[in-house]
Amino acid sequence: MKKILALILIIYSSSVFSHFSHFEPRIIHLYQDNQDTIILMRMPLPLILLDENWKGIDSKQNIPYTNKVNNSGYLIDPEKITKNLDDFKKSITPGYTIKKNGVVQNYHIESINIFNSDDRKPFSSLKTAEENFTSDVTIRPSATKLFDAGIDIKLRISNTSVINDDISISSILGDKFNAINKLANIINLHRDNANESVTTTLGILDYSSTHLPSMTQQLINGFSDGFIHILIGLDHVLFVLLLFYSAASFLKLLSLATAFTFGHSFSLFFGDNIAIASPIFIPGIELLIALTIAFTAIALLLKKAQHLGTTPLLVIGVIHGFGFSFVFNELEKEGAQTSITNLLSFNFGIEAGQLFIYALAFTMTILIKKQTVLVKKLPYYVSVCALVISAYWVVTRSMPLFDYIVI
Repeated sequence: MKKILALILIIYSSSVFSHFSHFEPRIIHLYQDNQDTIILMRMPLPLILLDENWKGIDSKQNIPYTNKVNNSGYLIDPEKITKNLDDFKKSITPGYTIKKNGVVQNYHIESINIFNSDDRKPFSSLKTAEENFTSDVTIRPSATKLFDAGIDIKLRISNTSVINDDISISSILGDKFNAINKLANIINLHRDNANESVTTTLGILDYSSTHLPSMTQQLINGFSDGFIHILIGLDHVLFVLLLFYSAASFLKLLSLATAFTFGHSFSLFFGDNIAIASPIFIPGIELLIALTIAFTAIALLLKKAQHLGTTPLLVIGVIHGFGFSFVFNELEKEGAQTSITNLLSFNFGIEAGQLFIYALAFTMTILIKKQTVLVKKLPYYVSVCALVISAYWVVTRSMPLFDYIVI
């Protein structure tokens, strides 16, 4: 059991993703320029440069157009890019397949802009997106670290029309990485000033200008996005597991889970109205999420978890809900369109994800019920695992707050 616990710790601690760090979706604009179609794209730069054999930042693998520096990770080499610009552009084209009416099209990359994600310029509207392209190649001075960098690309498809043709874009970039499930795609189709559509998807890119998702498909996508979001949100998974082992009975679990659900649903739907307009609000919420996990784990270890009531769980749910609402808030800032239907389907997906975690915990407990010692110690192992990981999160998530205090 100790080996299993160690494995869990390694997996969880090596996969700590913050809700609020470097949120950068893939944004695409399609519009007509005389007889050609122009596509403007923004995406994380590593999506282009990492191949499918990438094994992680600690693997010391070579990444093209970068230099490996021990203390700083991988640094972008602007000179390599500018000197080998044609080859750099050729490294982009295999990642995207563009078709007109089902026929693969050749396209020409006219301009690129590489920037630091923390000080990126707006790209949400066609006007702001076009302002990012000022020359054939622009590499901002602040764009130094590869994993903090993004890239804007302007490409042209000759003799195509977004008005009459079916323009489809698909991409295999990142399909071997788990992180692709977190990448949002916001595709803006500009046919004319009065006819514009926005499509938002998650994960692998597969878009068609004429076969837009139906309402049913949007509901299914929203549900699956919510389901996946909670399963890859390790902090939420840990808290739900702690909640399961804190309840002394099914009715107690039902009351706690219901309070938690009401809480995070409230902040998911009304997060914009109660969020504080302060730079420390977001890192503060992230820190609070880690603290709620740590305190619940401690309560479970000290056998005080049975005293947890619905009111504290309601408050904790509100705090965790900001982690969910952040996804929609940031997507809206980048130009995505959300509705009450999107929020509802996303929320139902979250609830289904929670039920799935409860079911897994219940099944795991039943499967080892014959091992009486293990069953009794299972809450202990879960709480120790959660406490160690949340303590690490408390330390790392406090750092941004200290930066603001020092400033």
